Amino acid sequence: MDKPLLIKLANRIKELRKQQKITQDELAYRANIGRSTLGNIETAQNDVTFSKINQLAQAFELSLSEFLNF
Repeated sequence: MDKPLLIKLANRIKELRKQQKITQDELAYRANIGRSTLGNIETAQNDVTFSKINQLAQAFELSLSEFLNF
């Protein structure tokens, strides 16, 4: 992924997490990913696999299209 897209995704995750008033730890648990991995995603440090994107969408109880609506 290119950096601007990673930044948009990171901002979307932060926005949704704050709307749902959950911590990074809670989201990581719900998505079944490591807390440090989530931290790297939220700071746009690493590329994100499609499976991780899907796990995050499920953790937010959103469809992929809703999750990626940014």
